[in-house]
Amino acid sequence: MYIFFSFLTGVLIVISMMLNGELSKKIGIVNSVVINYLTATISSLVLCFTMINPISSYSSISNIPLIYFLGGAIEVLTTYLFNVIVHKVSTVYTVILRFIGQMLTSAIIDYVYLNIFSIGTIVGCILFLIGIILNTKSDENYKQKQLKLLNN
Repeated sequence: MYIFFSFLTGVLIVISMMLNGELSKKIGIVNSVVINYLTATISSLVLCFTMINPISSYSSISNIPLIYFLGGAIEVLTTYLFNVIVHKVSTVYTVILRFIGQMLTSAIIDYVYLNIFSIGTIVGCILFLIGIILNTKSDENYKQKQLKLLNN
């Protein structure tokens, strides 16, 4: 079940990225980020008040270290950056580069907090990057050949 939820999360992230990108074309990048998080806030409040097992004590939130609240700020920055790049970089490259960033960050966190180092993860990320570079060059060559055919 959790594997399906992980897969579904990946699908929803890409759909969300594309919807936010289209919204940013229509109303601007900053406005789309504001609308996105206003909608997220309303959705979160509805979810929070309708949960079967709601948060046990809202006062316990004051005991949480401030750094843990940075996730929301980082997500706002992430949404802003996606809205900037979504129309400049192909969706496939955006998703793969995000995946590589997540893998490398996960490897660093595993090393720092769990003292686990995975050479396989690092090698996998490098192979993904090499694949993207080769694929980008191949795409450019194909476009140039198509342009030459059209001009002749």
